[in-house]
Amino acid sequence: MGIDYVTVRLQAEWLSAAMIPGDPSLGHPSARDVDLAGRLLPMVLNSRTDLAPPFLEVLARLPECEPTDPLGLLGRMTAEDRALVGRFIAGAYLADRQVMEAIGFPGFEALHSTTDYDEIIDAVEPIVARGPFYRGT
Repeated sequence: MGIDYVTVRLQAEWLSAAMIPGDPSLGHPSARDVDLAGRLLPMVLNSRTDLAPPFLEVLARLPECEPTDPLGLLGRMTAEDRALVGRFIAGAYLADRQVMEAIGFPGFEALHSTTDYDEIIDAVEPIVARGPFYRGT
């Protein structure tokens, strides 16, 4: 059995707060304002069960108490670990309605795993039927 979120919640709290301090002058809430570690991150972890275990392992390697330079610690992680942490923290932040409204983010769109070739052909056929079209410069 792997690491559970309860075990690394303290690391998630200080890390997300350091990464997303917010900007009241722009109306952007902080990670703490939207309860990223308590409410949003567990939701994102449940939606990405394929990436959750490695993310939790990265958090488990961090100290429970916030270091004096949390972003420096983040900078010393491997590129893979930084990308994983960034994906989860940013994804959780962008899942909050208040954040979406503040930054003008319309929300996530589902990606379909099957390609609709009929739709592609319908879009391309008028262009092909038009024939060659060149405009001189």
